[in-house]
Amino acid sequence: MGNKYKLINKSIIVSLILLILAPSCKKQERINHYLINPITKEALEENGFYKYSYTDTIDDEDKINDTIKYIVRYDMFTNVKPEKNDQGEIYPTQLGHFYREDSIKKRKNINYLQNDLNNRIITYLFRDGKLFYKFIKVYNQNHFQKEIPDLTSEKKIIKYYDSLKIKILPLKNSIKNNYVTRFKIDNNNVRIYYSDTDKSYEININYLSNYYHDILDDWYSGCINNSRYYL
Repeated sequence: MGNKYKLINKSIIVSLILLILAPSCKKQERINHYLINPITKEALEENGFYKYSYTDTIDDEDKINDTIKYIVRYDMFTNVKPEKNDQGEIYPTQLGHFYREDSIKKRKNINYLQNDLNNRIITYLFRDGKLFYKFIKVYNQNHFQKEIPDLTSEKKIIKYYDSLKIKILPLKNSIKNNYVTRFKIDNNNVRIYYSDTDKSYEININYLSNYYHDILDDWYSGCINNSRYYL
């Protein structure tokens, strides 16, 4: 949408798609979230993901006294269960920005991330019904498994997609170093940040543009910030 648009109103509707409020990570996964091709809302619902719907009213700053506005709908599907923030609003469980919270809540939510989510956050964002962003964050893994492959180095990333017979091509970064983060995977541009030392990685896929953004602060900090619509 570009910077010429501003957010003037936001309404939030949370839809819990889970048939039973048990952590989805405890279920047998039927989706390989590391495949690059787009996925449908229906498939995510069937796999037990939580759905959060947000409606934004957007205005055009370039027009003086403009009364023409339009509504953009965002649907976020995630493996993170809902909780209420201090204002009584329902959002995905807070997993960051704990500087405003007491140590008890921080420990409770971190335990949820580690024990229920197996240190992994999966997010799919739809805009007006179309998938436009996928974000996977994997924290310190002591033992990688089938559902959470080891993608902590360029070599391991290539090996994994080669094993799936999916075409992958590392792309040179603008900064001259040996740390490659940009890949062409199955004809999609993918940004992967990884650390073999920390046994962690982060996957970003923007299906509509080449803009990448760490959405953890925007979506998992106990509130929803407005920067998401610039993606």
